[in-house]
Amino acid sequence: MLRVLYRLVYWTMLSTNYRLELTDICCRMMSTDGEVSLDERIWMKKLCDANASARSLAESLLCPDKIERD
Repeated sequence: MLRVLYRLVYWTMLSTNYRLELTDICCRMMSTDGEVSLDERIWMKKLCDANASARSLAESLLCPDKIERD
């Protein structure tokens, strides 16, 4: 049972690189002179759709109305 819970937590955690990249994109979206490419926005959307930790991080950085909830 403990092994199953560990694997569940492991698969829902974000790697450091993903967390830093997501934070960078969100900060550039909030700034007035930062540009975010379409590829970065698509990557962020797919990551937030697939991972609850990424979604909550993006929601805490951006306004809640900028990310669609399913």
